[in-house]
Formats: sequence, structure tokens, C-alpha cells
Amino acid sequence: MSETTQTPKSLKAQITRTSLVLAAAALLREQGPKAVTYRKVAKWAGAASSSVGYYFDSVTQLLHEAGRYNIQLWAERAEKAASAAEAMSVEECRERAVDLLIRACLPDDSVVPSAHYAQLIAAAESPVVTEAYQKGRVSLDAAVGRILSHAGIDMPARMVGTIVDGAAVAAISEGYDVREFASGLLADAIEVYGFEKR
Repeated sequence: MSETTQTPKSLKAQITRTSLVLAAAALLREQGPKAVTYRKVAKWAGAASSSVGYYFDSVTQLLHEAGRYNIQLWAERAEKAASAAEAMSVEECRERAVDLLIRACLPDDSVVPSAHYAQLIAAAESPVVTEAYQKGRVSLDAAVGRILSHAGIDMPARMVGTIVDGAAVAAISEGYDVREFASGLLADAIEVYGFEKR
């Protein structure tokens, strides 16, 4: 499988191809990998079904690009939180560390948390999506690591993601507010790890 087909030469072709990736990414986020079919993607993009087959060798290739796009969105959100942290004094970053880490790890308020986690679990149905998410997680963890480093919290970045994700799933299944529940558990963990002396 080629990772990407040849880049379309005309602006119209580039726009069409991009709209197909965006539609596939939205379907992947909202309904999981099984929902990404040529017909559905074309319908969501407002394009002809034949255009999907023209720009992509297979649904697998389209899923791969959709997965890459989604994780890029999450990594960019985390990087914005890291940049905000680094623009603060160490003291302010420490005071706001939980909020910054939650912002980096959880989707924004426009995304329903249960849908977000359902599609992450459904990603297991597609090896190319899990591969894209694994690669993207490196960028997300790097951004979380920047926040931890600036705040002087000696805690592994991956642990933050694990705590937040675990708290989110527990909150969803038990009927609690996701952000509030994850923030509380994360604050408890940070207290255990403590802050470096500076």
C-alpha cells in the first residue's frame, strides 16, 4: 500500500482530495473505522462516489490519512497548551498545570467525550488507524512533556495520558463530569510526584 497517492496537480483536485480526507476523518471520529466507506465519505464531502476511488487506492489508504489527520488535530491542541504553558512563569504554570494538561489531553467542548473514546476504542478495528494514532501519540506525549518540564513535575508524559484517559472512561461509565473527574485524579497524581525544587 502506498502511503499517499500522487498529489493532485490542479487546485480543484487538491481541494476535492482534501475534502474527502476531512470527511473520512469526521466519520472516523464520530462513527469509527467501519463507517468509512467510499459512498459515505463521498456523501459527507458532497462529491461523487467515483472521486474517492480516483484519489485513493483503497479504503485502507483513506483510513490511514483520516487517522493521521485526526491525531494531528489532537497533537496540535496539545502543542498549543504546551506553548501557553511555556509562555507563563514557572509559578503560574505550576498553579495551572492540571488545567493545561487536561487541555492537552482531552478534546475541546465541541466534542462529546463518550464519542471521542468510543472512536478511539473502535480504532482497534483498523490496523492503519491504530498505526497512525501510535505515531501521533509521540507528538502528543512530547507536548505533555513540555508542560510537565516547565512546571517542574517529574512525572512521565505517558502517565498523564493514561490517568486522563482512564479517568475519562470511568467518568463516562459512572455518570460523572469528565473534565472535573479527570482533573481531580490528575491533581492527586501530581501531588504524589511533587514539584522539583528550583
